[in-house]
Amino acid sequence: MKKREDIELLAPAGSFEALVAAVQNGANAIYLGGQKFGARAFAHNFDYDALKEAVQYCHLRDVKLYVTVNTLYNHQEIDEIIPYLEYLYQIGIDALIIQDMGLCSLIKKYFPEIEIHMSTQASVRNIEGVRYFADQNIDRVVLAREMNISEIKAICQNCPIDIEVFVHGALCMSYSGQCLMSSMIAKRSGNKGECGQPCRLPYSLLEDGKNIENQKYLLSPMDLCTIEKVPELIEAGIKSFKIEGRMKRPEYVGEVVKAYRQAIDHYFAQKIYNPDILSMKKVFNRGFTQGFLFQDYINLAKDIPGNQGVKIGKIVNYSKKRKILDIKLSDTLYQNDRIYFPKNDFTRTITKLYKNNKLVNVAYQGDLISIEMDQLLDFQDVYKVVDSKIVENNNKYIKDEHIKLPIQMKVFGLIDMPLQLTVIYKNKKIIVKSNQCIEKAKSVSLTNERIKEQLSKLGNTTFYLEKCSIRFPNDGTISIKELNTLRRRAIEELQKEILDVSSRKINKIEQPHHEFKKDIDHKKVAIQVFDISQLKNVKLDAIDQVFVPFYQYKAQSDKYIPYVPFLYDENDFNEFLNSSYYQKCQSIQINDFGALNLISNKNIILGYHMNITNNKAAQEFDLPFVVSYETSKNEIQSFTVDKAIYFTAYSQIINMNLKHCIISNHYFSKKQKGCQLCKKHSYCLKDRKQMNFKIITDCYCNNYILHTHRFYFDKINDLNIDYVLLNFLDEKSDEIQTIIDDYLNIVNHQLSENKKNYNVFQGYFTK
Repeated sequence: MKKREDIELLAPAGSFEALVAAVQNGANAIYLGGQKFGARAFAHNFDYDALKEAVQYCHLRDVKLYVTVNTLYNHQEIDEIIPYLEYLYQIGIDALIIQDMGLCSLIKKYFPEIEIHMSTQASVRNIEGVRYFADQNIDRVVLAREMNISEIKAICQNCPIDIEVFVHGALCMSYSGQCLMSSMIAKRSGNKGECGQPCRLPYSLLEDGKNIENQKYLLSPMDLCTIEKVPELIEAGIKSFKIEGRMKRPEYVGEVVKAYRQAIDHYFAQKIYNPDILSMKKVFNRGFTQGFLFQDYINLAKDIPGNQGVKIGKIVNYSKKRKILDIKLSDTLYQNDRIYFPKNDFTRTITKLYKNNKLVNVAYQGDLISIEMDQLLDFQDVYKVVDSKIVENNNKYIKDEHIKLPIQMKVFGLIDMPLQLTVIYKNKKIIVKSNQCIEKAKSVSLTNERIKEQLSKLGNTTFYLEKCSIRFPNDGTISIKELNTLRRRAIEELQKEILDVSSRKINKIEQPHHEFKKDIDHKKVAIQVFDISQLKNVKLDAIDQVFVPFYQYKAQSDKYIPYVPFLYDENDFNEFLNSSYYQKCQSIQINDFGALNLISNKNIILGYHMNITNNKAAQEFDLPFVVSYETSKNEIQSFTVDKAIYFTAYSQIINMNLKHCIISNHYFSKKQKGCQLCKKHSYCLKDRKQMNFKIITDCYCNNYILHTHRFYFDKINDLNIDYVLLNFLDEKSDEIQTIIDDYLNIVNHQLSENKKNYNVFQGYFTK
């Protein structure tokens, strides 16, 4: 049976003010980033001094602090991060949130007493993926936001490590860690914390080249809100309830943390909780959805991709001459609130609020109010996006100390001896003695009640006196000043003890050392197809390896190797593992940690979805691998591993991997599995610059958004690689044959004859 203390409410902090708001409103743990190496590069983040201050603030309030280092690193960065990790370790950070497996190996090697939490960027979305990390002695896994409550419950019941789940905040359209859209468009990588959020831009949906939905925010999910499902989340066995929002303001953090704190507390008190969803909407929302957690599709914020706040009225008149806008209110509006006019994408802070031609501080539902407005706006509904009263109340609330931790005190004294005070907090015990000795009272002795009264005066500290035992002579006395001094000394010593991490073990840090260097004159050519039908009439004589989906692998020849795509049906995969075809294959390519955990006694090749970008990660796996699309030529040249390296020289790069179906969402407002529309028509998204992003689907109705240009790299002969990989998605057989022939010439030091026929881009290989 779970207890209240078994549940962790984990809150974001992009600033120190947000951290204070989270702690004072009841968060059990905080996650934040430093100024480098985190997945929110554009948040305020914390410098070295601020990180130390944050640790001390949290630990003195029995709150844990986790730091995000959950990006991918190149060879140089993985070496540079060590001093930063050492600093975090020494100041007492409780856990590191990571994605990169090279970083994982370094943390385990040098900093053995810190927890490792595997980020949602690692795309763990099945029980076998969790088991893999349990076997790696990882302390916690943050599950992919595409998982449903039944899957999560099964994991919690059958895996030995803590499970963390996002319960509130912004959602990514693509699986986290597997979105290349911003990276391929603008070299702003989500895996580097620099996502430009192209999902929040407008797109048109084209069917067979015809526009069927015009300039809507078709990739912009509503925000996750599961406040009404807290009992189900607790009963599923989830350890940590994670709130998204390191880019959000302090009042957002405070209001959302407060709501989930109350929901959790009401559950354990067996009380009914009616959440104040409106207050949460007032601090930020794109509309709320319960997401994949509780349904098989995701709701979209098609009309407003940012904060839509709450509706507070509508425009009823505008005077050009007076430049006054009249609004009929449907909700309360305060001076200094900020309002939004979605049709014009325009916001305005209310500095002057008029009612009946008089300045007022507040107006209410049904009132007709006026504001000054130079800009001519469309007649429309008006939304409040900043509630000044919530901001004001939050600022007032966090100025006071609301966290009080129970301590026990024991007082012992004898005449002519120093007074001894023992303070106990959890497993910590502090003993201090007075400088003065207890004297025999000449007139009035010091009573136990007065002693307790003085010791209880803990002021604005984070403690309160829960229990006090006193053994003091009936005829004894000691000055109140000395008693107060003793109390202050004891509390100061206790605080020092709470913050002390000097006993943490740190292993000797070695200087990076790279020796092995490949020298490969002739590259082998491998191909990969989305569907085996693409290989009809394709000549494979000169091809060394042919990767086909595992569910289409029939041991066709020794060249054929099954691959497990990033998205697959686990029942189908388990059936394959029990088949004779699996027994016959010698090698297999995998693209997620779940599949990796299930494969044994085979030659494993790690696909590009495993995000290997540095030597440490490659050494940690110690397996052949396909380098990440986000790896540059210099970085490829710097690999010093003795395992085979595959480089994808040709591909229509998948920018987004979606559980959501854009096509059926248009027609049915949800994911309609098996609708077959994608088989009858071709679909793409068109952006504001008139660039087309093709949409393809797999047999499981997942969507893949392809890049506008093809990656077609032909300067490969001096690359530090073993295999040139050609990755075909929807190309027909004759096109595949042409591209294969072109690359067979290229590896024989001839120039490409086919590249000029495509709109191509060079990805991270541009200078």
